[in-house]
Amino acid sequence: MKTRSIAAIALGLTAASMAALPMAANAQQAPTDYNYVGAGVGIGNVGTSDVGLSVNSKFTVADSVSLRPGVISDLNFNGDGATSFLLPVTYDFNPVTPNGRLLPYVGGGLSVATEGSTTVGPLVTGGVDYRITERVVANGAVNWSLHGNSRINGTVGLGYTF
Repeated sequence: MKTRSIAAIALGLTAASMAALPMAANAQQAPTDYNYVGAGVGIGNVGTSDVGLSVNSKFTVADSVSLRPGVISDLNFNGDGATSFLLPVTYDFNPVTPNGRLLPYVGGGLSVATEGSTTVGPLVTGGVDYRITERVVANGAVNWSLHGNSRINGTVGLGYTF
């Protein structure tokens, strides 16, 4: 119950902040075609724990379209732990701040969970990237995996662009 409450609050805050942001194109465009690999913290329904390790990334495949593969694990590998492999395709919105650093996205794809028996199902995701510098990106996402016992979790992390 505690995990679902935390995940619901995180999902609600992300949705509210994205709804409050203007989605119109800004006159000053920042490039959205950067790629990164990063690590961070997984929060919410992360197997046997409410907190785990996440590895996330972004690979631009077309204008405003990216692959964002990731892994979230509770680091409990003795049989009752869980690791989720995420493979979403996202639509990357134009920057929503005048300085062009805050870039929201939404998407969907596949989620593979290894808790107990391996299950595969659809995934819905949304989040934001914040360009701290040319080479460092802070990112946050909320993921909703719709298989077996559907799970909601999120990630917060840093990435290195290339």
